Amino acid sequence: MSPLSWQRLTIVALVVLVLAWLFSASLGSSGTTPPHVPWTAVVFSLVAAACALWFGWQVRRFLIGKKPDLSALRAARTVVFGQACAYAGAVLTGAYGGYALGLLDDWSHGPRREVIISALIAAGAALLLVIAGLVAEHWCKHSDEDDDRGEATPA
Repeated sequence: MSPLSWQRLTIVALVVLVLAWLFSASLGSSGTTPPHVPWTAVVFSLVAAACALWFGWQVRRFLIGKKPDLSALRAARTVVFGQACAYAGAVLTGAYGGYALGLLDDWSHGPRREVIISALIAAGAALLLVIAGLVAEHWCKHSDEDDDRGEATPA
């Protein structure tokens, strides 16, 4: 399994941002009221980020020898969960950011400003999910003494 790169996550976020911007700009120009981003989106992102950090911390403790009872399968699942969180966070950051960007022309309109603010808050929470996923994946890496390339590999 290859480690995540911030370039790949940035490309994913930018592609989704452009698509969401086009969608919300067309929604805003049609005269319909755009829906609010639900507060549960923020809660979901923050809970998933906390879980990724918690699981990653458990693997980190295992790798430094403080938690000898952790299974290798759980460590591998933690790496995959961290990567999934990073990808999901990149998609959500782009989606909520593009949604807010598409409605930015209507900032002076009170109800649309509330929609923009809720989308920006959700984008910030999704960005925290990306960071938590990357940190969890990083915590799951260990260096192999037998590896002659000198690269760290995920647990």
